[in-house]
Amino acid sequence: MAEPTVINCATQACTVTVVHELSLPPLQLTPGEAGAIAGAILLVWGVAFGFRMLIRTLHVDDKGQVDDSRE
Repeated sequence: MAEPTVINCATQACTVTVVHELSLPPLQLTPGEAGAIAGAILLVWGVAFGFRMLIRTLHVDDKGQVDDSRE
């Protein structure tokens, strides 16, 4: 937590204490939470890559050439 800033009024009738704190939710993740998010992103990328390879395999002709005319 940030150090408080104390502001004294000119008449000594009041004292104001202000705490400045920068709060960015992505920076407040625990390592476990960050790892879970990174794992989910990698899983989505892996599934997308798998689908891409499956579709590419289905588009290969008998000569081993990729048939781009279907796209």
